[in-house]
Amino acid sequence: MKYIPAFIILLLLWGGILWIFTTNHPSDALGYPHVRQELAQPDGALKTMMFQGGIGRDRHIQVAGAGLFFGVVTLVGFSLLIAWGCRSKNSNQEIAAFFWNLMVMIGIIYVGAFLMMVIAYQSSWDYPFEPHYLGPFPVGTTLMFLGICGVPVGFIVLYVLFYKEFILPAKSLARFHALVEARQSAKSETEDVS
Repeated sequence: MKYIPAFIILLLLWGGILWIFTTNHPSDALGYPHVRQELAQPDGALKTMMFQGGIGRDRHIQVAGAGLFFGVVTLVGFSLLIAWGCRSKNSNQEIAAFFWNLMVMIGIIYVGAFLMMVIAYQSSWDYPFEPHYLGPFPVGTTLMFLGICGVPVGFIVLYVLFYKEFILPAKSLARFHALVEARQSAKSETEDVS
């Protein structure tokens, strides 16, 4: 029963990959030869060496839904796997409720930052040469740096702050020490016999 969420996420990930691979792409999805011939095919080159992308809408509209689905499922899966690694069986119920609320909020912020980044990128399709800036970077890039790369710091902070409560509770640590002592005494008995 506890493996069902991981199994569902895995199925959804494979479904997203299948969706992406079975989507028709435009012929110039990877770009078209650069408009300057000396850059597109420099002297001695037998084929086109430099491509340019053009407008994102033309290249990405076919895979926008599949990419959005795959990205959301990946981030939800990442959040679930981190949560799955945290034990709350032996912990204080009030602390556990607080911890899980924080874990869910960070997961929602993570998915929200990704959705905002995708929306910012898709809105730039209409005006690709007039980007909006948030700080020193375009909005999508800033959301990638602060959201996609920055939000997982929240998981790290929770991991550090609640380490003794969820990652390695006192009961689990005592059980670990008991197993080590039992193994050492069994090993010493074996050595005494031989």
